[in-house]
This record gives sequence, structure tokens and C-alpha cells, in this order.
Amino acid sequence: MTDELVRAVTKDNAFRAIAVDATQMIKKVSEYHQTSELGITVLGRALIGGLLLSNALLKDDDRLALTIDGNGPAGKIVVETSAEGQVRGYVTNPEVELPLKEDGSQNVGEAVGVDGYLTVTKDMGEDMEPFTGKVQLVTGEIGDDLTYYMAKSEQIPSAVAVSVDLDESGQVIAAGGFIVSTLPDAKDEDLDKLEAKLADYPAIGDILEKQHNPMDLLDELFGADDLEEVDRTRVTPYPETSKARYAQMLETLPIDELQAMHDQDGGLQIMDRFTGKTIDFAADELANIISEMQAKQNENKDNASENEDK
Repeated sequence: MTDELVRAVTKDNAFRAIAVDATQMIKKVSEYHQTSELGITVLGRALIGGLLLSNALLKDDDRLALTIDGNGPAGKIVVETSAEGQVRGYVTNPEVELPLKEDGSQNVGEAVGVDGYLTVTKDMGEDMEPFTGKVQLVTGEIGDDLTYYMAKSEQIPSAVAVSVDLDESGQVIAAGGFIVSTLPDAKDEDLDKLEAKLADYPAIGDILEKQHNPMDLLDELFGADDLEEVDRTRVTPYPETSKARYAQMLETLPIDELQAMHDQDGGLQIMDRFTGKTIDFAADELANIISEMQAKQNENKDNASENEDK
């Protein structure tokens, strides 16, 4: 089973719709972060929401960063994603736990909180300055807040729904969602009909569990005969950052800082917040990095002296 994101338009050109099944990816993320049931529900909804927003607002290899900080017990949520279907993210407190709501669902709203903001930054390439939009959190349920963001900051009336379903043992069994946005041809009666369908829409997990086909989410909303599928994109986590890449990052630090880590701590341990994994640099590895940096500095000094002599 492959996670996919699908784009479609209604044949009357009233709505554009995007849906995603991200079940396998959310399962992997839950293993990365050793989350509680509430923690993976919070993070999973944010990851799905980020995928939907990036595909609604960006193109090609443009990237989007989504931050949700409502000062709730879950802490800050950070998501990075692209229009090509790659995504990663973390929540500050992945082991957050709260009593279930009266209907038996996870209390995402209380975990996230509403004393803060949802911030979206779009990076659309070197030729354009990044754009940042920011809105006050409304409910903390994430889908509601993304809906509000689309209307308030992007000026695109939309409906966003995100869901992570767990079994009795807390394992992810279905994760996905959709975003529906109005197009210029939408009429008032089209909007009224959509609102009515959204009000009676079944559980996203119940639909995805059958075939894990994201198009089923949109067929349920509009009817298969009224939709035209545009394209599909595979959904995957961003590749893990390699140890070699972390070594390159360390080379941007001052040598005296690295030397202090070597002398005082006997090495360095880095936590990758996006995967929950640790990357260890032993004392001899730090010493090699320091030696290479010093050699480059000496080489640069020699080259500068030669240029001055000329």
C-alpha cells in the first residue's frame, strides 16, 4: 500500500479538491517519535494539513513551513512539506496525555491550545521572498484552524478536514484528509450544497480503511460522476539527514565551541527532532572535524598572503 495525494476539480468548475491517504507515513512517524495516542493524533493531523496546504498553495519543489503554537500541553508543532509530497515534522511533547472527550475521541483542541498562532511560511524559490501568513488559533483542532487560515490569510474560502484513526492498541489504522476550495464559477447554491454534505460527512477513517484510496474521500463528498481527477502524487517522509550532512553543519560553528565540546564532553550527541533519532560524534570524530577546519583556515590565510604579495 502506497500513500498518495490526489488532486481533482468538479466538472462544473465550482470547486478544486485535494485528498490524501497518509496512513503508512503516519505509522512511521509514530515509531520515530514514540508518541502517545494523543501525540500522534496531534502530529499526524498537522502533517496531513501541511501536505494539503502545500499542494493547494504551491507548485513544483516549492516548500512550506507550518508552525502551530497554542501554548497547550502538546507544545509547539512544526511541519515542513513540499508540493512534491514530501513532509516531516515534530511536536515538542509527543508523549502528551489528556482524558478523552465525552464522545471518546482524542482531545486535540485542549492539547494544542488556542493561546497562540498558526503560522505558514511559503518558500517559492530564489527569485521570490518567502511569504509568511499568521492567524490566531480558533479551536486547536487543526482542521478548523487551517480552514480559518485559508479564508483569512490566503483569501480562499475552503474546508479542511484531517483525521488520524487508531485501533484499540493505539496503532494507526487510517490517516488522511482533504481540502476543498472554491473556484470563481462557484454559485451560492453550490456552497449551500457543499455545506450540507460536509455536515453529514462520515468519518474519514471509515472511508480510507476500505481501500486506502484518497479519491474515495472526494467521491463521497461530490459523487464520482461529478469529479475529474487531475493527478496523483506519492506521499513520503523527507529523507533522513545523514551523519555526513550533520558533520558539514558542525563545520559552520566556531572552532573554539567545537574544541570545548571535545575537551569538556568528550564528544557530541545531536537529536534529530524530525525523526527522534540521535547522531553521535565521538571525541576522535570531533577532533578530525576540528583539524580539517583548522587546515582550511590555514590554507585560506596562505592564499590571502599570496594575493597580497602579488
